Amino acid sequence: MVDYSAVPDHPAADETQDETRDEVPVERCTLPDGREILAVDAEEAQTIWDEISQSPAYLRSVSDLTPDEAIVDVGAHIGLASIHCAAVSPGSPVLAFEPARTTFGCLEVNLAAHVPDAVAIRKAVGSERGSAELTYRPYIPSSSTLYLDPEDESRNLEASLSNVPVDEHLKDLTRRIFDVTWTETVEVTTLSTELRERAVERIGLLKIDVERAELDVLRGVADDDWPRIRRVLAEVHDIDGRVGSVVTLLASRGFSVNVSQWWLFQGGSVYLVLASRDD
Repeated sequence: MVDYSAVPDHPAADETQDETRDEVPVERCTLPDGREILAVDAEEAQTIWDEISQSPAYLRSVSDLTPDEAIVDVGAHIGLASIHCAAVSPGSPVLAFEPARTTFGCLEVNLAAHVPDAVAIRKAVGSERGSAELTYRPYIPSSSTLYLDPEDESRNLEASLSNVPVDEHLKDLTRRIFDVTWTETVEVTTLSTELRERAVERIGLLKIDVERAELDVLRGVADDDWPRIRRVLAEVHDIDGRVGSVVTLLASRGFSVNVSQWWLFQGGSVYLVLASRDD
């Protein structure tokens, strides 16, 4: 869990602001492998990196990517999954989608430094093209979302807090800053639109981490585009049987599917769904 002990006082929990708000301060930090990145919060970046570099689902998802297969990172945040996957499969084209303004700024810098041929795209990905309101969390940006769900968010926050050794003061602080938000109007595209516009022929890995919008992403893939996708790794919030819905959808497209849960999320709704055509 992120250490927020150094975070100063914040606005009231119900305060929201639009995109005219000043930029959130960002900071440089160093990953365990020595690479320097730009992050909104270094502790959060480390937590995300640990999952990406250590969880069995992530390790399996990149185990045999080839340079002729693209890596498509939907909900790229600051680019850690893109950086990790590109290091495992040098030469694979990378498309990284991130709609939040400040987070996207970090993504651009990080990809330019570590995956210079990658394409960063400031859009959300959904079931149809248009625009949407993104709720941005400046102190926990990885939890920014198109779909607010206070009950699910509280459940997952409490589960994470119970899975790490955090004292009560830090737990209370984390709860307070989690509720600090503002909204941004963001462009929404579909995966099939982008694949065609960018002439992407083969996808070795479609990674999805979009905070309850995962079914929208999958429903935005046209029937004739599914055969070009070899593997999907999606973080899925199991609300109203959503994991089952995602598994059924992917199985109907010819994938074998495995569901797991990273230790940090135990007790919450978040699962990793790994779907492959070659297992």
